[in-house]
Amino acid sequence: MYWHDRYPHAITSDALQFLVRSLPKRKRTSKVLSDDPEESWLTDLEYDALIRCTWDNYDRGHTGTQITLMRLLSLQYARRPIQIAQLKIGDFRDDPATGASSSERRIHFPGAKDQGAKQNFRDSKEEVHPVADHLWDLFQIQKQDVKALFEQQLGSPLTEPELKQLPAFTSGKQIDQAINTLSEHYRANWRARLDHRLFHLEDVKVSRVLKWATNTLGDYSKQGKPTPPLSHRTGRPIRVNATRMRHTRARQLARLGTTKHVLSFWLGHTSEKSLAAYYNDPAEVARQINDAMKGALAPIAMAFTGRLLDDESQATRANDPESTLEFAAQRDLKNVGKCGKHSFCSTTSVPIPCYRCKMFEPLVYAPHEEVLYALVKRQTEEDAMIKIGGARKLLAPIDLGPDIRAVQACIARCNARKAELEANHD
Repeated sequence: MYWHDRYPHAITSDALQFLVRSLPKRKRTSKVLSDDPEESWLTDLEYDALIRCTWDNYDRGHTGTQITLMRLLSLQYARRPIQIAQLKIGDFRDDPATGASSSERRIHFPGAKDQGAKQNFRDSKEEVHPVADHLWDLFQIQKQDVKALFEQQLGSPLTEPELKQLPAFTSGKQIDQAINTLSEHYRANWRARLDHRLFHLEDVKVSRVLKWATNTLGDYSKQGKPTPPLSHRTGRPIRVNATRMRHTRARQLARLGTTKHVLSFWLGHTSEKSLAAYYNDPAEVARQINDAMKGALAPIAMAFTGRLLDDESQATRANDPESTLEFAAQRDLKNVGKCGKHSFCSTTSVPIPCYRCKMFEPLVYAPHEEVLYALVKRQTEEDAMIKIGGARKLLAPIDLGPDIRAVQACIARCNARKAELEANHD
């Protein structure tokens, strides 16, 4: 354009148009792949801090049941604001479990952005997920609050079928506006239209709640604005929104080894490009390499450098009763070795971390196999808890792998020493 303005005969307008058409399209920077600490997915520390802060605000009375439940649903399921806004009381179901006398508590989110759907009110396919007990209990409180709001308007009790048609999230002002519109504009019997979308909160209001822009549904003043916890990466309050939470939860699931077709169902879309972004994870690749190599590298990395004790008299602190390391098994304390360290040790959960310490002096004939069994069992329980609708601390499993490998290395050394002692005895 610079040369065109000065030499229009040399650089013609047609030439400029050709260059414009030849330009490659700008690639949009994916927030999923971004390393921006205020745009990309949340770290485990940030995610846990949001959960703790949400519960703390509820326990202190800074937020009510409705606001708390909306945020917890977002933290757990990362659904879009419109899906949370369109939830009904009847979408929380306690159905009999297949082939069992117990029940399965599930939440049926109305779908969003389905291909081929008309995109009218709740016309997409449902997305069904299990519900954890703490979310179910909180919903029961919310259900009674919504019921009370409607019965106050009706002046009479609601039937169970009517109750299931009500929105899971609403406000007195929203109900009043819906009644006026249905009665005055549509000339309809509003009690017969309790399932109408007008009784539901607008998704923009839900979005503000999920962004921590407000702690109420009516007061958007600065005084009502909550403060999210501080980010350990930026030192500033964590920036929260539904999209960022969605990226975070998808990344967490991908890191847990969730297959693409399961993650596709969980996200509610089938874009191969979008799914691939969640699996483009250098940290996860490093973990997979570590898993593949740990069999060969573990003996080196976890090489035991402490002293094996044939009996306690050989210990560095043989006469110090406080040096004894015991393991609780079947209500009994069993001696597994001695601590050779004379200075202060901050380890409190002895003896598990001690197996990785060079100052640990294990007894050759101690019940190290029982320690290993307890660790493996605990790791199995941790892995089993990692599921949608699990415990309050979601998708943050404890990794006992290093401790397990350390105990295995100790057992191998003890077995070799046992064989040596038995050979000498013979």
